[in-house]
Amino acid sequence: MPSEKDLEQNSTAAVGPKRARLVRSTLTAPQIEFADDLARRRHDAASSLNTLPELARQMVNAEYAAITIMNSDGRVTEMLYSGLTPEQAEKIGAPPEGIGVLGRLGDNDSPLRLDSIGAHRLSAGFPPHHPEMEALLGVCVSSGGESTANLYVANGPGKGTFSENDQQKIAALAAYARIALDNATLYEDEHKLRAMAEAAEHRLSAVIRGSAAGVVVKDADDGHFLQISGEAHRITGIDFSDRSPTDVHQFQSLYHHIGGAPMKPEEIPMNIALTDGISVGSTEVLFNRPDGTRLPVLVSAAPVFDSYGELDSAVCVFVDISRMKELEQAKDDFLSMITHDLRTPLTTIKGMAAAALDAATRSDTEGAVSLLEPIDDEVDYLTELISNLLDMTRIEARGDVLELEVCHLADISQDSFSRMNRTRDARGRDIHTNVPPDLPAIFADPSQIGRVLDNLVSNALKYSAAGIGVTAKIAAGKNQIRVEVDDRGPGIPVEQQSAIFDRFARLKGSGTRGRQGSGLGLAICQSIVKAHSGQIGVDSDSNGSVFWFTLPMDTGNNDIR
Repeated sequence: MPSEKDLEQNSTAAVGPKRARLVRSTLTAPQIEFADDLARRRHDAASSLNTLPELARQMVNAEYAAITIMNSDGRVTEMLYSGLTPEQAEKIGAPPEGIGVLGRLGDNDSPLRLDSIGAHRLSAGFPPHHPEMEALLGVCVSSGGESTANLYVANGPGKGTFSENDQQKIAALAAYARIALDNATLYEDEHKLRAMAEAAEHRLSAVIRGSAAGVVVKDADDGHFLQISGEAHRITGIDFSDRSPTDVHQFQSLYHHIGGAPMKPEEIPMNIALTDGISVGSTEVLFNRPDGTRLPVLVSAAPVFDSYGELDSAVCVFVDISRMKELEQAKDDFLSMITHDLRTPLTTIKGMAAAALDAATRSDTEGAVSLLEPIDDEVDYLTELISNLLDMTRIEARGDVLELEVCHLADISQDSFSRMNRTRDARGRDIHTNVPPDLPAIFADPSQIGRVLDNLVSNALKYSAAGIGVTAKIAAGKNQIRVEVDDRGPGIPVEQQSAIFDRFARLKGSGTRGRQGSGLGLAICQSIVKAHSGQIGVDSDSNGSVFWFTLPMDTGNNDIR
């Protein structure tokens, strides 16, 4: 509720400090209380205007008083009066048109004080049955927007005129009325905005409740939960009934890395959004729920800022991916079963074909050799395909643990090139190598790095024309070793270079010698190199391709993850 000082300041802004103090000093105690009550009104504008004519008439001892409300066209839409009997008002009928003197109380005409209404050049007279009036004092209560409200006091002939003091009183009263009207407008606007905000909140709550994903909204100030969807209850296994700090602690204790280790508070997406004010994209985590069960979940979080740019809250969304994991596991189990069942007969066929081919070669039976070599090649292809499928399944399931040790690339590369020289693709061709023996050691799985080299050299042999050598170069860089395998093949089109490390990727129109591979070799190489915290890539043009990968050197702390 505004104080007397606040009210005086509000009226001062409208009529000036000297006049406002003068008016309050001339009002009686009941009149001041009446005017103050008018200014304190927050939302009852109609009541404020209804009481205003009677108060104005009492303040200056006027015979009549009225408020006219006009629309933007200057037409009087409503008239509130004091001093007229109901019978007189009924005889007058509809409000006047707002022309003449009654239409001249805008900002430029207010206040208007006349000793004789009829003497004014714009006087248009009064409607039939209207009481005769002579002295008039009018002020503008509000002007602008869609309507204008004017306050009048009047006396009949011989009832006296209005003084400067009367004018100051009416002007001050109009200022109080203006406060009431402004309060009413502000209240109405606030009420509309509150209704809009409540409607938006209800809609948001409905969206959260019906969301297929788990949604949690957390307050930035006190850390309490503001909104929790039903799916959030199910996924987390937390009741959230009292939304207390206990729930907050339970929520944070859910988070574990895929490997099972608990996540640090600063790693949790919701905390990042609330602390740093940044969004966190989909992150795969493991929820260790209160009942002891574990659930794989995709989690994302985003901060919410208020209109002043201050952090208000954060929204966390998580999706249960256990069903997707089950389907992936079923697929992997199926592939594992099929590949294992195929491996045994292929091993037998390979052994018999190799023995027959060796016998045919020793006896110099040309026809038999030409028939047995394709069988041997096809068995090699199927064996490689099955091995790649098994390896990719293990890598995706994160079950293929690296056996890391301090080793040297010179040894690994020598073993790899020896194996490749024994293949049919390498017959009559050279594999030129440049492997400095004094390269720093690496902390790696030598068998897996050897496999990467085998795959890259094998591809280079397949995609290079006969008689063209393949060069492998290994050079030490800053804290890493770079391995390059280059060929003189047809090159890889630019539009296909970004996809060749994807699973089952095959080059279109490639110049490979013989059957194309399964499209898994480079994907496996990428997984192995990344598991060693390295990088892999290709540089290619029409003169050939250079496949490269990097590995961190052993720095003594063996910190390769």
